[in-house]
Amino acid sequence: MQRTSTLFLILIIFIPMVTLVTANDTESADSSKTTIKVAAAQLLTDYNVQNNLQKIKSSINEAYNQGCEIVLFHEGCLTGYPNGKAITNIDFTAVRSAETEIRDLAGQLGIAVLIGSTSKEEQTYHNYVLIIDEKGKVLGRYEKTWRAGEPHYVAGTGPVIFTIAGVEATVFICHDLRYPALTRLGVAAGAQIVFIANNESGITSENKLLGYRSMQISRATENLVYSVMSNSPADPDNVKRDNCSHGNSKIVDPMGNVLDEAGVFEERLVTATLDLKKATRSPVTRTLGTSENTKKQYGVWIEHPAYTEWLKQGLTLVKRLDGSSGVPSHLSP
Repeated sequence: MQRTSTLFLILIIFIPMVTLVTANDTESADSSKTTIKVAAAQLLTDYNVQNNLQKIKSSINEAYNQGCEIVLFHEGCLTGYPNGKAITNIDFTAVRSAETEIRDLAGQLGIAVLIGSTSKEEQTYHNYVLIIDEKGKVLGRYEKTWRAGEPHYVAGTGPVIFTIAGVEATVFICHDLRYPALTRLGVAAGAQIVFIANNESGITSENKLLGYRSMQISRATENLVYSVMSNSPADPDNVKRDNCSHGNSKIVDPMGNVLDEAGVFEERLVTATLDLKKATRSPVTRTLGTSENTKKQYGVWIEHPAYTEWLKQGLTLVKRLDGSSGVPSHLSP
């Protein structure tokens, strides 16, 4: 009995450490990479999958021509962001075909793409960002963890980490902004860039606009990483139209400075070259007890062991997307 109890205690202590090593395994990332140019596409889309696809492909080509290595699109960009009635009218055969075209274009151009889309699987609907690397390989998809009042979607399964264009990154969707632990865990797993695919309330919801802006800036500064956000613009012909938002897609540096930002009605690429040396992740590494600066300044690796263990436990929730599982059959090699 004593041996069993001792073994159980050893496992409890050891498992989080194993998960931490796995989550921080960045061998596939290019550790010598110091800069990367990224884009967030701000596009006015609707429920017409073919029209949306043409806009998306045009933006991918434009991002490539501007020297970008990664381009992000907003929540539901390909399919629209449907309510419970509209979702039943989506042609999911067309969606699967469009996702395949986007994957193939990414591979042809050598640019990574993160695209907001929707699927129907048996009797359930899924709201996700599809992650395609610069070789045209589908690494997997991140499903929105925290729904924003959409019971027709299933809840996602939590934070992810992946390598695209030689950089470790994480992504989440819109309402997930209000749950900063998702970002913290992705950064703890190694992410230097946080991608945010949004389709927020419209321009008439003025009471929400400052909060939306501050949350993206906060996610960058509280983790000392970059945040890249794509949002749908407002429709200049109908500011009360559903399935669109208020624009303001932006790229934020680790100190909270906005490097580029689109207006409310613009359709354009938001771009910036990121200096990865500035994405130190130091608040996270300090909490984990892996910060050289903390050791140098205070003579200890871990200042608050309980917080360190709490964060290590949280890392067991982070899933690495590498294309080895969870890839939809129509996108499998």
